[in-house]
Amino acid sequence: MKSAKLYVPRFDFQEIELDPIPALFQKSELTDIILIVEGKELHFAKYPLIAGSTVFANMIKDSKDKSRLVLHDVPFYDMIMFLECLHPETLQIITDANLEQVARIAHRFKHKGILYRCEEYIIEKFNQVPESKDRMYPKFFFHLKVADKCEMEKAVQVGVSSERVEKAYYSGSNDYYSKTKGYEDNDDFKKLTADTKIQILSRRLRSTEKGIRSIPSKALSSTEPSLWR
Repeated sequence: MKSAKLYVPRFDFQEIELDPIPALFQKSELTDIILIVEGKELHFAKYPLIAGSTVFANMIKDSKDKSRLVLHDVPFYDMIMFLECLHPETLQIITDANLEQVARIAHRFKHKGILYRCEEYIIEKFNQVPESKDRMYPKFFFHLKVADKCEMEKAVQVGVSSERVEKAYYSGSNDYYSKTKGYEDNDDFKKLTADTKIQILSRRLRSTEKGIRSIPSKALSSTEPSLWR
């Protein structure tokens, strides 16, 4: 008796390489420089780069090939976000979704125009009227961290001088701060520079002392005599 043969269909798969580069950054009559980021080519125009950044201007000036510029240690998609904010066809606005990535690159290459837009966005957030005067809005320390790391002095001062630094408390979610869970529990607060942390904690301490002084001495002595004497 002959054994049955197992028929296995054969497929010839062809590897398809998807193009990760948006059409916006393909070669055109308006592009005059190629930015090499993580080995990928991004075609762009020199003027928007050098108009706001002496760093870009000097890098292009010192490059042997004025039409190509290799950018080291720059995340590819972060660079895409940055360039979208510069490209005249998009002029992407700053949002929470791209703020940190765009600000980080703008700070590294000292692009004044984009840094200004990021700082104004953060200040606008700081100045928004909160739902509750006793509550800090959810991304306060995220915005302050970006301003702090990217040396946006104006935004940092607006942030640390906010009354919400004094009055903030936890609502129970991971985004708010409370009298029971300190600032140190937040990852963004941990990433602030030492100077900014000191400014925030000093203001909070002054607020606490002011609150204690406003309590009548009789109330203090009658409620917790062993604590206050």
